[in-house]
Amino acid sequence: MSLPYLIVAGGTVLATGATLLWSMKGVTQLRDKEWDDLLQMLQPVHFRGLELVALDHIDPHGHQLQIEPGDMWALLGGPEGLRRMKQNADIMIALAAYASRWNMVEAAIVAERMRQDAIMLKRALFRIKFDATLHRRPIRFPFYLHQVASSYYLMLRRLLCLYEANHAGLHPRLAAAL
Repeated sequence: MSLPYLIVAGGTVLATGATLLWSMKGVTQLRDKEWDDLLQMLQPVHFRGLELVALDHIDPHGHQLQIEPGDMWALLGGPEGLRRMKQNADIMIALAAYASRWNMVEAAIVAERMRQDAIMLKRALFRIKFDATLHRRPIRFPFYLHQVASSYYLMLRRLLCLYEANHAGLHPRLAAAL
C-alpha cells in the first residue's frame, strides 16, 4: 500500500525539480541580456483593461461586483493576454535587477517584491490553466483573474517607479514598452 504513495511522491519530487530547473534556466538567460534586448522582448498588454481589473481588486469601492468574469477575461486579453503577462513577468524582474547598476539596495528590494508578485501571478495562472484543462470553470475563476491582474499591475507599477526614481532617462522608453 505504501509503494504507490512512494512512487507518486517520487514522481512529484522529480516533476517539481525539473520545473524548478527549467524556470531557473529561463531566468539565468534573462540575467545576461542587455537592457535594450530585454525591452524588445516585452510583449504589449492592454493596459487600460489590466488597470480596470486590477484596481477593482486592489482598490475596492462600495459596489464590489462591478466587473463580471467574462468581462474580466476580455479586458485581460483572454488566453493570449495571460500568456503575455506570464512571459513579461520574468522580463520585468530582469529589468528591475538591471537597475541595481544605479541603485543596488532599492533595486534589490523592488526586484524581490516583484518576484513575490510573480509567484502570485504564476500560481493564479496555473490554477486557471489547470481548471481549463479539466474543462471546468469554478467559482474561484474571477478571483484568479483578479490575482493575475493585480499582481501584474503591481509589478508594472513597481518597475516604473523604480526607473522614474533611479534612471529618469530610461523611464519614458520603459513606460512606452510596457
